[in-house]
Amino acid sequence: MRRSPPGAYNITVTNYRFAPLLAVSSLFLACPARAQELERLAAADLPAVELPAAAQPDRAGVKEWTVLIYVSARNNLGLEAIKDVNEMEAAGSTDRVNVVVEMARIVTKPDFNPFSSVQEPTLPQADWTGSRRFLIKKDADALTITSPVLAHFPDADMGDWRHLAEFIAWGKANYPAKKYLLVVGGHGSGWRGVKPPAGAAKGISYDEPSGNHISPAELAQAIKTGGGVNVYASDACLMQTVEVVYDLKDSAEYVVGSQETTPGSGWNYEVFLKALAANPGDSFSAAQAIMKGFSEFYGAQKKSVTMSIVRPAMAAGLGERMDKFARLVAASPADMKLYHDKKFGLRSFDDEDARDLYQLMKLYFDNSPTPAVRAAAKDVIVFLAEKVVLRNDAVGYKSKDANGLSAYFPIFYMNYKPKYEHLTFSRATYWDEMVKAVVESKK
Repeated sequence: MRRSPPGAYNITVTNYRFAPLLAVSSLFLACPARAQELERLAAADLPAVELPAAAQPDRAGVKEWTVLIYVSARNNLGLEAIKDVNEMEAAGSTDRVNVVVEMARIVTKPDFNPFSSVQEPTLPQADWTGSRRFLIKKDADALTITSPVLAHFPDADMGDWRHLAEFIAWGKANYPAKKYLLVVGGHGSGWRGVKPPAGAAKGISYDEPSGNHISPAELAQAIKTGGGVNVYASDACLMQTVEVVYDLKDSAEYVVGSQETTPGSGWNYEVFLKALAANPGDSFSAAQAIMKGFSEFYGAQKKSVTMSIVRPAMAAGLGERMDKFARLVAASPADMKLYHDKKFGLRSFDDEDARDLYQLMKLYFDNSPTPAVRAAAKDVIVFLAEKVVLRNDAVGYKSKDANGLSAYFPIFYMNYKPKYEHLTFSRATYWDEMVKAVVESKK
């Protein structure tokens, strides 16, 4: 498994994409020819590097879709990222779909298997470092990346949102299309990437050499600065939370991601890209193609995974309903006690303090002694089902009661994280005050 940080939740996650505990820095490396863009990104005072000669972008016509894939493997995902790009090449760009990738890595070696006499060999091309941009070309070589390198950044900080914003703008300018789909891959940990004034240790797109990551608010800012996209998707763990989607409410038509950790091989990019090329229709069709390359793919293998498609434009309405619910619960000692009486019956994710929002609301609808609380919980349930979650795939026996969107509600009072209060969602609603009051009532 992968896409979540090693050691973040005191479990063995060598093959997950959990984000590691990292310090925060902000190095942005960019081509000097992009000086005006850097000024627009408020990064003109940061150092730049000369780029070696790169292949010229293909400007031959506007296609239906440009898929922009931004993968930080400057961590322990260096080998998986090479496999991902080779999967992309098995599909390739087509006459209707551009596939443009920035992939950064450090040198990593296969994990040692003490139970096998034959160890996994190191992949070809596994010795390069830095960041490379590719226009993905179809080939039949499953081990070697043959797509042309468009640019090389020796030490780009993949955890700097401004570098992501520049990649989005660059990809859209050089590979114009009617619609755009952005994938950010690497380690992820949902809302925990929030950066309060003192800094924080978790987020998405973790860059081990710089110690940096992209917070939920920075992810939204990168997409906005890059000009927006039609579909945003996280190839990372634990990103499908209310808190993350709330920040993305103005960023895309659809947001695709997982409530849980994701398998070590990540998405099957060949299946996803071939599905998109076969039906390059509207934005929802593109989001459905992602499901084919993940939840449908792993479901056929009898593995347990979660993946959902949500409408971020509905996040403000959801926040209003959660705010009303939170204020009612915080004013009712019986309803605060109800959480502690029933919490162990709620589904547990690998982030033990993430609750499935639908299941949590159903707990209160079924058990609250307060009519107003029951009504508020029902309002959240109906809004989730009818307006927010458009498709939810919870496949496999471990995925029971995952309904598409998670929210923070710690299981023990000592698990409460004050940095939660710095989220956009927390500032806009009473949810954080309610959560804190409920968990501290059990001290």
